[in-house]
Amino acid sequence: MTDALRDVNVRGETQEDAPAKKADGIFRPPRFTADGSQFTATWLQGHLLAGKLFSVNVGTGTTVVASAGTWVATTPDLHLQVPLGTKILPVHVSVSIDALVDDQDLEIVAAISNGRDASPAGGTAQTILNRNFGHGNGSNCIAESDVTAITTPITDRNYLEFWREMATLGAAPVAAQNEEGQRTTFNWSQGEDAPIALNGAGELLLWVAGGATFDYFATVTWIELT
Repeated sequence: MTDALRDVNVRGETQEDAPAKKADGIFRPPRFTADGSQFTATWLQGHLLAGKLFSVNVGTGTTVVASAGTWVATTPDLHLQVPLGTKILPVHVSVSIDALVDDQDLEIVAAISNGRDASPAGGTAQTILNRNFGHGNGSNCIAESDVTAITTPITDRNYLEFWREMATLGAAPVAAQNEEGQRTTFNWSQGEDAPIALNGAGELLLWVAGGATFDYFATVTWIELT
């Protein structure tokens, strides 16, 4: 092997904050981080640095949120509106039950629908944050918890439940005994399941339902593209 073949300089462009898009089939050089390292971050990390990864909390610190109780299609515990021209790719959903209710069924459901109720009744606005703090990109979506009424997402729209978690909390508790070690945090991750995408207009919905009203915390994370 000659020196000419062995000594190769790899050159590329520094593109860390907001990489420029190019059409399919157009050549672009390798992408590098600002310190000169070739960009080998994951696809998810790339969207994070580009300011396209968002999360919303329902409940923070010691402030829990009470779920609606029995599952009803028109009263999701979290309603995320996705406007026309925006696409989201759900990445992670986490639900933590704060106050156990003995011998009660828990049913967590997360779904997407290609319809969008832009005027849900009731509801508490929740702040959507860019996970790249200080980046400046804002979300086009609107998040509300404690929604009291939306147009049913099941009967008149395409509707997909992508996560369902079932549990019975404190089943048949024994007097004077605690139930340490019982699972109270539940997670869905696109890395462990089939990925999904929602092209707006549409909505993402989360129910923390069952035989009782549960105090809970939740976090939903998604990639947002326009």
